[in-house]
Amino acid sequence: MNESFLSYLWKYRHINQDVRTESGDCLTILHPGDKNTDSGPDFFNARIRIGTTTWAGNIEIHVKASDWYKHGHHNDPAYDHTILHVVYEADRPVFHQNREPIQTLVIRDKFPAAIYDRYQLLMQNHQWIPCQNQLNPSEDYGFGMWSPAIAVERLENKTSNIRQLLTNCHDDWEEAFYRHLARSFGFKINSLPFELLAKSLPVKIVRQYCGNVFQMEALLFGQAGMLDRNFSDSYPRGLSKEYTFLREKYSLSPVSVSIWKFLRLRPSNFPTIRISQLAGFLCKTQARFFALFEGGSLQGAEDTLKITASDYWNTHYVFDKEAIGKQKTMGDTCVKLLIINGMAPFLFFYGLEKGQPDLCEKVLNYLEQTGGESNHLVERWKKAGFPVDNAMQTQALLHLKQYYCDKKRCLDCRIGSRLLANNG
Repeated sequence: MNESFLSYLWKYRHINQDVRTESGDCLTILHPGDKNTDSGPDFFNARIRIGTTTWAGNIEIHVKASDWYKHGHHNDPAYDHTILHVVYEADRPVFHQNREPIQTLVIRDKFPAAIYDRYQLLMQNHQWIPCQNQLNPSEDYGFGMWSPAIAVERLENKTSNIRQLLTNCHDDWEEAFYRHLARSFGFKINSLPFELLAKSLPVKIVRQYCGNVFQMEALLFGQAGMLDRNFSDSYPRGLSKEYTFLREKYSLSPVSVSIWKFLRLRPSNFPTIRISQLAGFLCKTQARFFALFEGGSLQGAEDTLKITASDYWNTHYVFDKEAIGKQKTMGDTCVKLLIINGMAPFLFFYGLEKGQPDLCEKVLNYLEQTGGESNHLVERWKKAGFPVDNAMQTQALLHLKQYYCDKKRCLDCRIGSRLLANNG
């Protein structure tokens, strides 16, 4: 038994109606209260009736009554307004600081045993999601109503990293956006190398060379550590010569070339191609990122992100190794991912910080109007019967898997709660 399960029983009122407190008084739950996700009592603003008296206040839940003292609540003023102590085992009387007894409800054997059995099955399941065997593909489990809230939770979850990035950039929004977008150009495999690359090359330097793609590539490839060798082709030799001049001019220090990953990547996703595309993007936008969205929408940013690598890369994927000729243009799928994982979270954070709810709404509208991602996790959700029609739904499902299913937070999941309550 654990507190999370007891809290679930209380929140959803899976407690027998005919119950009495330890003092023998009849108890009626008028409202279980609001679940507290921070420190303090487990539920705020609850309303209960004990005997003929109606009480309003906080609810604290423990497995054992003695946990009240073990957790130090007897010395914490935050618990002074606790009107009921809900426990699985009453092993010790509990009192307020003024020595008044706290009403206690023991819920052992006062809830349907089948709910706990189903909960145990979820906790012991080691499949890709705990509820895989209990899902019915013909039911939606209310996911359509819940997915926007989960998508917002995912966006808010990403803001902690962006907030730290902004702090590291001394509250320079453009510098932070630049680093964040650069990280997105690395997608999953090379995200950190791209972030370190941007960190090594401040946006104030980048902006001085937005009119010249060659110089921009010299800066980026040089800072990526990829120009420190002898080349056969004239193009990388020219980049290396230009970078040597720029490196001395700005006292630059490149990152280690060893951090870049090529293994198991399709050639079109090689970091060399992405760096050239990043150079094109910086020149196209003049490295002024917020201007992309002034009076427009995220859909408008899609065209801006359809960047083609410079001509050298038409016949190369790496330096000095010629390949079949093909333009290296950022594909629609990559453009969508850049916006979903790069631009959208940053704009959502900016809207929150600046008190601009229209920006937050713009992000949510984009997710709802854009087709969902396609990957192995999304495909598994689709086979389980969940909608994957737009990016809001797929982002919600990815978040559900990472922060609910993988952590077995079934009691916090509306799908898990519904399965526990309704599964026969």
